Amino acid sequence: MAAKSYYFSNDYVKKFHPDETASIKTIKFFSHLKSVLQLSASGAFILMVAAGGNAQAAQSGPESLATLQAAIAAQEAKLQQEEIQLEQQSLELDQQQRLLDSQMAKLRGTGTSPTSQAQPAADSTANSATTAPASSTQAAPASGTVGEEQQQQQQQNQQEQTKVILQSSTVLANTGGVLTPKGTFVIDPSLEYDYWAQNQLALNGFTIIPGITFGNIFIARVDQNFLTAAVTARYGLTDRLEINAKIPLVAGYGTFTAQAVGPNAQPLNTSANNVNIGDIQLGGSYQFNSGNDGWPVFVGNLTFKTATGVSPYSVPIYTVYDSGGSFLGGIQKKLPTGTGFYSLEPSVTIFYPTAPGVLFGNLQYIYNFSRTFNILGSSGVSVRENLQPGSAVAATFGMGFALNDKASMTLSYQQEHVFGSSVSNRSIPGSAYDFGTFNFGLGYAINARTNFNIGVGIGAGPNAPVAKILFEVPIRF
Repeated sequence: MAAKSYYFSNDYVKKFHPDETASIKTIKFFSHLKSVLQLSASGAFILMVAAGGNAQAAQSGPESLATLQAAIAAQEAKLQQEEIQLEQQSLELDQQQRLLDSQMAKLRGTGTSPTSQAQPAADSTANSATTAPASSTQAAPASGTVGEEQQQQQQQNQQEQTKVILQSSTVLANTGGVLTPKGTFVIDPSLEYDYWAQNQLALNGFTIIPGITFGNIFIARVDQNFLTAAVTARYGLTDRLEINAKIPLVAGYGTFTAQAVGPNAQPLNTSANNVNIGDIQLGGSYQFNSGNDGWPVFVGNLTFKTATGVSPYSVPIYTVYDSGGSFLGGIQKKLPTGTGFYSLEPSVTIFYPTAPGVLFGNLQYIYNFSRTFNILGSSGVSVRENLQPGSAVAATFGMGFALNDKASMTLSYQQEHVFGSSVSNRSIPGSAYDFGTFNFGLGYAINARTNFNIGVGIGAGPNAPVAKILFEVPIRF
């Protein structure tokens, strides 16, 4: 949400303290009125004595003079009381002016523009000017307390706005960025759809000259669709430390189509599906600093991914002994629901609030632990091998901004590089690869405890998912 900016100046003070000049004018007016009344009373007495010329006029003169003197005394007492009140109000205005000047000096010293802090300060000035006057010894500490409360409220509002913005980034949902307050429990049900597609060209032969090839050529297309329903639980141990766990349920469906090149070639089609639990994740996040004095906020994250899902090396596959096996050898009959490997994923999230948005980034390292499997080859013979998947590094950067007090939007890009893998300490040529993902997120605060987030990702590169869509509904208890 866009924050209004107010700049401190003499015009700014006059805007919220218009009575300062009027008070001085009022004091002068009443002082002048006092003098006029005194002169009028004396003149009236002289005129009455001069014009009467008899005993009755002389006797009524002192009575009229006493009446006028009593009226003047009453007016003087009233004027003195009003002068005292005006002086007290003037002292309060001076103290509030000094408070505004000190806040402006602090803002200039830290290099921060007075965005939303000026408005609460102005509101408190207007409210305090309409209250009953207090003694000068009590006004100064009260004004200081109000200023501190307003500054704390401003920081709290900015933190809440930052949380709302970052929560709409589905990329940071699994890598940290929005910590759960102390004693707060969050349940985050989500539904994610991933679509993968890949075209393959296989050649079993040789080429004499470019354009003339001898041997078997076939073209294959692989389409896979995964739907993951997950429940993530988060709990804030402190205001800077949270723990979390994620339990996914994965449903997959895929098709494989292969066709040899030739006039009499017939396409071969097969499909596979599976529904089972995915890889459970356990993790925690810790916020290193508060982000005051113009510093960005640094959050450290650590996630441990288990191998509870169905491994790619434990599902049945087609072999050359099956019908049409010359093209279907090694193709899975059932889809896996996990990676088959344990992994440790440390990362650092950085975000910097800058009205009206938030800049954020994430650096992540993924280490996969090696495991030994019985690998079923295309010939149908099982071989025991130790597999070491390549580690990976990923970088994410983006920005988010609030559309209003409930809706926010984020844009980000993620780039990941996967290092080469090995089998029984033998490196696999061509196993390293890169891919990127453009991410777009929308978030809406349904109420104070519930949010609704939508994330869309578009893959960049042949090894990235073509598209993915994520729906989240985090609920705080």
